[in-house]
This record gives sequence, structure tokens and C-alpha cells, in this order.
Amino acid sequence: MGTIINAAAIVVATLIGMTFKKSLSERIQHSIMLVLGLALAVLSIGWFMSDFLVVEEGGLSTRYDLLVIVSLVVGTLIGEKTDIDGRLRRFANGIEKRYDLPPVAQGFISGTLIFCIGAMAILGAFQDGLYGDMTTLLVKSVLDFITAMMLASVFGIGVMFAAVSVLIYQGSITVAAYYAGMFLTEPMILTMSMVGNILLVAMGINFMKLKDIKVANMLPALLVPIVYFVILHFF
Repeated sequence: MGTIINAAAIVVATLIGMTFKKSLSERIQHSIMLVLGLALAVLSIGWFMSDFLVVEEGGLSTRYDLLVIVSLVVGTLIGEKTDIDGRLRRFANGIEKRYDLPPVAQGFISGTLIFCIGAMAILGAFQDGLYGDMTTLLVKSVLDFITAMMLASVFGIGVMFAAVSVLIYQGSITVAAYYAGMFLTEPMILTMSMVGNILLVAMGINFMKLKDIKVANMLPALLVPIVYFVILHFF
């Protein structure tokens, strides 16, 4: 239920944001994306550091350094080989042509990555499925509502289609958590969160137009920690 509320919030926010799109000049749209990118990058760095740093024996130390690096490298290699970014863009472009819509690709991809990556998406869906606790997803829905309005004011209707990604992604985690019980351990969630926050930093960089990073091709990195801990469990 939490994921359905989350997706509905994105749809409503997109419709609201689109009403402001026509009244915003290109300069204002650019400024909005710059500020959104800066905020996303800074917040994601903070979220990453809160997971990455631990206090041990009166001092700071780090954890899962190598696993995070390997996850990013292996995941990006898989993503580049399978061209996830290109497939997503072709999918979105196909929708544009089929239904004669304005450009949706950038809004769809940006929205999908922002709404689906990060600790709240994973942990919230997990808690909803395992304990029936929607608290985290409700908080995420509020944050996504605000973000979706800002994105839609620049990218338009494409952001709305990201709600489908949220339904599939978070819904799958919720169902898996419901049937698999404690399969997703705390270390799995922690490392997936750290990798996800790095991907969000990359999204922030894209929004600020500092560098064009194909973040979608980095998505398989989220699955590498799961594979690692499953192998570690058996060996």
C-alpha cells in the first residue's frame, strides 16, 4: 500500500508541476535544475557518509570500502555492456512516438533514478512488506511529491511515467520481503544504500550539467552487494 501511495503522489505532483512549466522561462528552468542537482548531491553525500563512517575505539573508521568500489565497477561494466541507459531512452522515445507525446525520455529516466535509488526506497519497501510499516514510504512520498513537482516544471509529463518504475521496483521489494522474510540482511541494505547514494550524487552532477554521466548504466551495482553476501553465506 505504501508504494501505491508513493506512485500516486508522483502522478499528482507531476500534474501540478506541469501547470507551472509554461510560465517558466528557460533561464528559470535551468536555475531550478541547478539548485535541485546541488541539493541532491549534497544530501546524498551526507546520507552516504552516515552509513560509511562508524565510530570505533574513540575514532572514525570506514566500512565496506572495497565492496562499494567493486560494486560500482562491476555494476557499471554490466550496465555498459547491456546498455541500460540506451534501452530506457528507446523505451521512452517509443512511448513519445506511439502516443504523440512531448519529449518524455529525460523526465522518465531522471525521475526513475531519483525515486527508485536510495535507502528510503529499499528500506521503506522492505519494512512495508516485512512488518506492514508504511512510515518510511509515507515520508518518502512527501519528499518525492516535492521533487516530482520541480522535475515536472522542467521536464513535463515524462516524470509521471517514473511512477510505473516505482510501482515495479518498490513493489517487487515489498513482495520479496513479504515472502522471503529476513533474506535482506542489514549489511545488504546498508551497502545497497551506500552504492545508491553514490548514484544519486552522479544524478546531481548531471542536473548541474557538470558532466553527462549515464547513471542508468550504473544500476546493476545495486545488486552486487546482494550477490556478494549470498556467496559469503554459503562459503
